[in-house]
Amino acid sequence: MSIGRWIFAAVMVALVTLVAISSLKPRPRPSTTVQTAVATRMAITRTVSGAGKIEPRHKVNVSSNITGTLLKLDVAVGSKVTAGQLLGQIDTSLYQSQLERQQAQLQGSLADVKRARANLAYLTKEADRIEALRAGGVVSEAELSQARSSRDLAASEASAADSRAAMARAALAEARSSLGWATLKAPIDGTVLAVNHRVGERVRGSDFAEDVILVLGSLSEVDVRFEVGEYDVVYIRPGQVALVEIDAFGASTLPGVVIDSGRDAIVKNAGTENEVTTFPVWVSLANPPPRTLSGMSAQVTISTETHDNVIAVPIQAVTVRPAEQPAGPEPKGSAGRTRHKLDKVVFVVNNGEVKKRVVEVGLSSETDVEIVKGLEEGEVVVEGPYRTLARELADDMLVSPEPAKK
Repeated sequence: MSIGRWIFAAVMVALVTLVAISSLKPRPRPSTTVQTAVATRMAITRTVSGAGKIEPRHKVNVSSNITGTLLKLDVAVGSKVTAGQLLGQIDTSLYQSQLERQQAQLQGSLADVKRARANLAYLTKEADRIEALRAGGVVSEAELSQARSSRDLAASEASAADSRAAMARAALAEARSSLGWATLKAPIDGTVLAVNHRVGERVRGSDFAEDVILVLGSLSEVDVRFEVGEYDVVYIRPGQVALVEIDAFGASTLPGVVIDSGRDAIVKNAGTENEVTTFPVWVSLANPPPRTLSGMSAQVTISTETHDNVIAVPIQAVTVRPAEQPAGPEPKGSAGRTRHKLDKVVFVVNNGEVKKRVVEVGLSSETDVEIVKGLEEGEVVVEGPYRTLARELADDMLVSPEPAKK
């Protein structure tokens, strides 16, 4: 073999040796890119939000208990009215005749009462006279009995006449009330929000189905009614501060105050998989914009509780992992599986590695959550990506953190 071939063989052996030695060296662990955030002190405010509708605080339907033709209507949508102001008039011809008829019947009943009482007075005196004669033996017992019977019958007739007169008075009062319903008056100060009848149309009076002629409300004092879930309503109390955005007026916010929340749940799709339970909440607007109208859409955010100067991290930095010890056996029928408690944890970044840290959380806002125990101010935690944080991160993994958010 020539010298050149010996040199070539030696070089190849050396290369193979180097490759073998390199393959025996431990490979560096892969690194995962993550986003991080710093645990800082701040104020955390729990909020409850929802979408609702503007409602006048005082809203009244104006209707009538009588049926008739609407002869006059003095207001229109947007008219300002005061309590007691004349709004319109329903035809009174039928009810005026009924009133006059009841007045005549009452006069006749009063005359019957007067006649019955006069007859009773006469027969009472006559019975007394016959009793005196009977005591002297002048008249018979039969005559005395007849006189007493006549007196008692007259007393019954007088009582019946009094009852008929009382019925006539009640009928007259009813006729006057019906006639009064024909004149429409404003029960409150406010603005005409809706007009449901025109002049010439027939208004139907009924105690079972209200035929609303006008709707009045006060637009200077309005509330927002919206619904919140059963897990949020427990934090809402009267007097809490709220911010209201009326969609029609852009992103400007208005101050509001919680008036009250409902005690009776609103259940939708009851008994189905889509069952939803909510409760109504009312927020008062002290100074609504001049063009605020009933039924406008609004967004409400209520501040229910605030914790000042607490350690907090972004809410997405807190995830869950199974606890180290099982919480106990599953109920019967679980095929022997073990139920594990889930701990709330954060992953703390230190020297390029992450460590799982069990934490206790407190109040949370829309963006941050209070850490009550398990984390110190200034520590860096992983806040994303979501898939990495929720499923992939484990103790001692190498990470390449992006710049921490200050």
